[in-house]
Parts: sequence; C-alpha cells; structure tokens
Amino acid sequence: MSSPEAAGRSLRGRLAAAIGGGALLVLSVSFVALHLLIRDELYRALDEDLRDRMQAIAEFAAANRGREDVAELMPQFRARSHRDYFQIWDAYGVTLVHSDSSAGRDMPRPDAVAGSPTYREMTLPDGHRGRAVAQVFELPPGDPRGAMTVVTAAEIENLEVLEQRIEVMLLVVALGSVAALLLIATYSIGRGLRSVGDFARSLEAVVLDDPRARLDTGPLPSELRPVAASFSALLDRLLEALARERRYARNVAHELRNPLAEMRLLADVGARSPDVTECRNAICDIGAAATEMEQTVESLLALTRYEAGLESPQPEPVDLAAELHRQARAAAGATEQRALSLSLDLPGEVWVFVDSVLVHRLLANLLGNAVAHAPAGSAIEVALAVSGDLTIANFAPHLRPADVPRLGEQFLRVHSGSDGAHAGLGLPLARAIAKVLGLKLALALGDDGRLVSTVSGFSKLDASTIPNPDQR
Repeated sequence: MSSPEAAGRSLRGRLAAAIGGGALLVLSVSFVALHLLIRDELYRALDEDLRDRMQAIAEFAAANRGREDVAELMPQFRARSHRDYFQIWDAYGVTLVHSDSSAGRDMPRPDAVAGSPTYREMTLPDGHRGRAVAQVFELPPGDPRGAMTVVTAAEIENLEVLEQRIEVMLLVVALGSVAALLLIATYSIGRGLRSVGDFARSLEAVVLDDPRARLDTGPLPSELRPVAASFSALLDRLLEALARERRYARNVAHELRNPLAEMRLLADVGARSPDVTECRNAICDIGAAATEMEQTVESLLALTRYEAGLESPQPEPVDLAAELHRQARAAAGATEQRALSLSLDLPGEVWVFVDSVLVHRLLANLLGNAVAHAPAGSAIEVALAVSGDLTIANFAPHLRPADVPRLGEQFLRVHSGSDGAHAGLGLPLARAIAKVLGLKLALALGDDGRLVSTVSGFSKLDASTIPNPDQR
C-alpha cells in the first residue's frame, strides 16, 4: 500500500492531513492579509511624506515668486535629495522649476485638480519607478503665474525591495509554522491515539478459546469509553455464547453416551434372541432409553435458552399453592415407587405475579430433584409461606457441606464412600429459571442432613384483586 493510501485510511494520517491543510489555509489567508496591510501601511507613510513635502514646496513657491528654485535647498526636500524629485508648472504649462535630481528632464505633467492631492505611480526622469503626488494650488489675484501645479515624487524600488523581504520573511515564518504545527499535531495525535492502539492490541490479544478471556480496555478518553464498553459487552456475549455452545455439546456427549450404549446393547440382544417376548421387552427398554434421552436433550436446550436469555418471562397471576398441589399429584407415582412421603404445608391461596410456564418448570425441577435424590423411605417436606417464600426439604446423606456451593454445576457427582449420586440437570435448570424470573434460589444443608431449597422474591398479589373465572 502506498504512503498516500495508508495516510488516507489511517485515522492518524487523516487528522494530521486535516490539521496541516487547515493550518496551511489559515496561514495563507493570513499571509495575503498581512501582505495587503503592510503594503498599505508602507505606501500610506510614503504618501503622507510626499504630501507634506508638496505642501511645504507649494507654500514656499507661492510666497517667493521668481525664486522657486530655492525650494531645492529646503530641509524637507534635502532629506533624500538623491532619490526625491519635484517640479512646478504655472497655469500655462510652463515649468517654473524642477529638482536638480531630474538632470534637466521633465516629469510627466499629471492631471491634477485644485484642493485635492492626486497619487499615481510613474517613471521618474532617471528611469526608475516612483510614486508621485500632485495638486493644483490657486494663487492670489494678480499673480502672473495664475496657478501652480506641484508634483513631488520618490523612488519606490527600495520600498518594493523592503516589501519583498518582508513577504519572504512572512513566507518563511508561515512555512516554518506549518511544519512545526504538523510535527506538534503528529506527536499530539500519536500520543492521544496511543490508548486506541492499546485497545486495538488488546482486542487482537483476546483468545476466544479461553473462557476466562477478558478485554483489557485500559485508561481510555471519555469519547472512547462507550465504544470500549460496547466492545467489551459484545465480547462477553460472544464468549458466553461460545461457552454455552461448548457446554451444550459437552453435556450432550456426556449425558447421551450411556443411553446410546444401552440402546445399542438392547438392540443387539433383541436382534439375537429368538424369543418374541424378549424382543418386545428389549424394544420397550429402548423406548424408555430414548425417552430419557429426549428429556435430557430438552432439559439441555431449555437450560441453554435460559442462560442465553432467549426466554423472557410473561408475568400473570399464578396461585403457587394450587401449582404445588398439581406438582405433588404429578410426582405421586415416583414417590410411591420409592416409598417416599411427601408432606405439603400450604395456605389456601398464595397469588403471585410471575410467568406461569417458567414457574411450573422451576417447581417441577426442584420437586423432581428432591424425589430423585432423597433416600428411599424418607420424607420430603414442602412448605409455602403466606409471603410467597417456598422451602423444599429432603434428606441428602450423600452430601457434605463443601458440596452445597457446587450443587448448581451440571452433572455434578458427589460421593459417600463407594456409592455415588448424580446431581443431574434439575438444580442447574432451577437456578437458570430463577435468574430469568428474578427470584432468589438458596440451597443449605442442615445439621440433620436435610437439603433445604428456598425460593424467595415472588411479587405477591392480593387475592381480592384476582378475578374469579366463574364470575367472568
């Protein structure tokens, strides 16, 4: 890439070019303005000097008829006699006197008017360029000269040389100022954009395969902090999405490995057995394993949706007491199979404002986890306070206090001696749903070995404000 293209695409180059171009434009305009002001000032001073000398010569010549040539000796004229000129004509165009510097040569007679000086540039008798002022002066009645036309002139070549020197100095100062400004701007821009470069390098250094990767924004100016915050939030969401994808793939592979192996074994056994009844049993067992796999996949997908925030709650009035009664009836078969006693301590009605589908899944997961992991023949206690706080307690002899903080991890295995228990997906799903609903789910292991799950934070409603469906 060529240097102009790189400068055009670089923010630093663009800023430097803009500042340099703007400075060059400002200095160019300033140069022209100063040139005009200096030229006007120089010529104004020269014109004033010429006019004063013309007035002095005219006054002397008017008062000394016949002695006009003595004006050559006046101090006002002798100051620069080698470059100054004057000439006087009467009303009939006859030259009364001209300066010795003219060497006998006449100056062009200007078209002057009485009472008003006229300025012009002209070629002097010695061939140099000059500037002259002329004016017609009226004489008293009876003066044979009638009137006098007086011209005073001076060379301006030295003035033009001075003007050129000033312009060269101004140009040098302007170019030097532009160069210095470009250096200062380049340094300042580079220093100001250093944080942007650091931020870009931190973006390049992020390893997406590292789940703990974080974007180091560093100290940034206030204008770039919103950009850095947006980038950081976007990167966090991207890393979370990648982590969820990996977690889902790992969980699917982990959880479906045993059911798939079991289904393959049952299929082999059923295929080799000549007994129709045994084949049917194998097919039934394969169906049960497939159902388990389907439930596992659905749970994993639900957990992923909740973690990604794809499911948003749709709050509506829900009676928690009635919902818990329905969950207890749904779990009756599992509790009877494992000889568990399920006791419910529920008020008549507890109305809350919550998403009915999500709270159904939350209660199903918590109660299902308690039924699945409570020892056979033990008791499960469900209590609902009038405030809406819910507790579910079940014995968990295989848990230790150190295991409780990890109960939200997926597929956690805790051990007691040589036996193991699988925490599964119930509690991770419950935690994810509680987070979506804005509820607090707390787990605690009591001294009596019971695991107590507490759900709080429901938005309580007054039952009198809930419309009765029968009255609609």
